[in-house]
Amino acid sequence: MKRIILLIMISFSVQLASAQGIIFSSGNFDDIVKQAKEQKKGIFVDVYTSWCGPCKMMAKNVFTNTQVGEYYNASFICIKLDAEKQREHGFFAKYKAGGYPSFFWLDENGDLLDLHVGYLEPETFIKKGKEAKESDFPEQLAAMKERWDKGERSIELVRSYVFKSLSKIDPDQAETCLRDYLSGLSPEELLSQDAYSILRSFMRSPDKTIREQLIRHADVYKNYDDNFWINLYRAIVRVGSIIHNEKPEEYKQYITELKEINVPLSTMYCNILTIEEQLFNHEFGKAIPAIIPLVQECGDEHRYLYSQLFYTMIIADYFRNAPVVDKEVEEVIRIADLAMKAQPCQENLLYLAAAHAKREDYKQAYAILASMPMFEKPVLSLALYRYLNLPFVGQTYR
Repeated sequence: MKRIILLIMISFSVQLASAQGIIFSSGNFDDIVKQAKEQKKGIFVDVYTSWCGPCKMMAKNVFTNTQVGEYYNASFICIKLDAEKQREHGFFAKYKAGGYPSFFWLDENGDLLDLHVGYLEPETFIKKGKEAKESDFPEQLAAMKERWDKGERSIELVRSYVFKSLSKIDPDQAETCLRDYLSGLSPEELLSQDAYSILRSFMRSPDKTIREQLIRHADVYKNYDDNFWINLYRAIVRVGSIIHNEKPEEYKQYITELKEINVPLSTMYCNILTIEEQLFNHEFGKAIPAIIPLVQECGDEHRYLYSQLFYTMIIADYFRNAPVVDKEVEEVIRIADLAMKAQPCQENLLYLAAAHAKREDYKQAYAILASMPMFEKPVLSLALYRYLNLPFVGQTYR
């Protein structure tokens, strides 16, 4: 009788746990792997941050889902790891998250079965878990590594082994492999679309050689990528501004190397970086009047610069801290208007509203914002709203 009662209690506890969604375990990585082997389950790892909106949505809407709990509790040992507060956890010695939330599905030995970055609806989340359980990724990875170690350097292997596989589990090794591949290409081969697909992967932080290759041959590479100019702007200007703000002793060398490329495009980027430097130094009276003439000189192909430099004004704290100077504000409104004409979208519409709000013309600012549903994305990141100095009435309803 006691045994029957115990079984009923265990069954009830399992049903109750499933109804509450995923049960997350804790402990070091070795213990989690040991637990998975003992229970003959896979391992599911949710890597999140405290400031990530989609992470919070997953925790609120998906991990608590009854069907999600039923499947994941039966199939995986599940753990949650804060990428910033738990960076010393043993899991991160083997795997790196490329964004948040990152979901890792591992086998009972702790080897990767699949990975996904970004929010998933409950049904899709369950489907991804089932697909991961059936994956033979560890065997595929071993076979591809053997081909690479034997000297094969086909673009197909680069894509399947380095981009799709190795980058998930060892980004540093993936970068080494990509550089190895590029070093073996001839100057003509470096101009191919396949080569550009690899060069593009370095745009977040390009070194001197890659910067020069991209700038010198931009007229070729722009044909392979609709977002080429924006990507290159971020690779040269945004990276340069970060160096200026975080490593000022290296910034002078960075500018010297850009000038040494000695083509019109490198001159354009040097001029933009001068304006960026002035904005971050709060020399708004110098920088703002120079923006429209610079973009006009760069030509129609670079009209995206209006919105990019407006973005810099935002993060340089123009809207929160700069005094209201009528002539300057009128120029800022013109820049926002030209950004909107170059690319009508919600983000640029918000820029225009913020520009009018800087002049304290809130009636015009809100009249502009009323047109927001008429335009498509992109939208400004929520993290930057605090820089706009706009009253956020929506806070009342959240």
